[in-house]
Amino acid sequence: MPASVNILRIGATIAGAVLLLSGCTAAPPADDPSPSASATTESASVEVAVNGPAITGTGTAMDPGVALAIPAGDFRSVTLTVDCAGDATFQVGISDPAGAGLSLQRGRCGGDATFEWPLTATTEKALSVAIREGVAWSVTPRFSTAEFVVDPEIAEDCAAFSGPYSAIFNADVGYAQYDDVDEAEWNERIDTAADTLADLADESSSRLAESFTALVPILRDPQRVPGDMMSAMRPQTETILDACGANQTQVSINADYGA
Repeated sequence: MPASVNILRIGATIAGAVLLLSGCTAAPPADDPSPSASATTESASVEVAVNGPAITGTGTAMDPGVALAIPAGDFRSVTLTVDCAGDATFQVGISDPAGAGLSLQRGRCGGDATFEWPLTATTEKALSVAIREGVAWSVTPRFSTAEFVVDPEIAEDCAAFSGPYSAIFNADVGYAQYDDVDEAEWNERIDTAADTLADLADESSSRLAESFTALVPILRDPQRVPGDMMSAMRPQTETILDACGANQTQVSINADYGA
């Protein structure tokens, strides 16, 4: 029966298969958090930001994750700065059951890795990290009274991308795993998705337009392999999914197969 699958939740489920919580510790809170404040020029409101204690661990920490101490006050957003050695890929996130659920964002060790989330009354006080076993990491939170700002143009493109992305996913799975889609139908579905993405690229006014444009020749490649399109387009789709995740407007797959 059809099922709606959140892309980032798939990564969270896979990563959560192995829990290595024993290596995760939270550093003690600082004696004096020393908040910083900056007044906006457009109003009399004051934005306050407070650094939280660093959280450290080794390997994956998912479900329930590691305690995240959210300070008292009217804090509306949090920025997480991730530090880890090497070149391992990781996912980090917090959960809001009343919102998007577990919202994970992806990065790579050794680079600029700073990510932002909204804070609400239902945000869980837990940090989730998915990373290769044995890799040590540190996450430093910074809480702010500033609202998390969603880019409406990216949000619109993420919602529009869900349709062709779901069609490609279902074509691949139906052909390669369920023997429910033959080669002719697979080609037809991929051609339709390519046309949809070409239109989306033309209409897009966000920075995702470049990635949409790059996907079209991949989908229309005469040498394309039936059942392998999701793999062929992975670099471009990862860019799109990362941008949508950072905007808190995750792409969902409307799956024709599975529970």
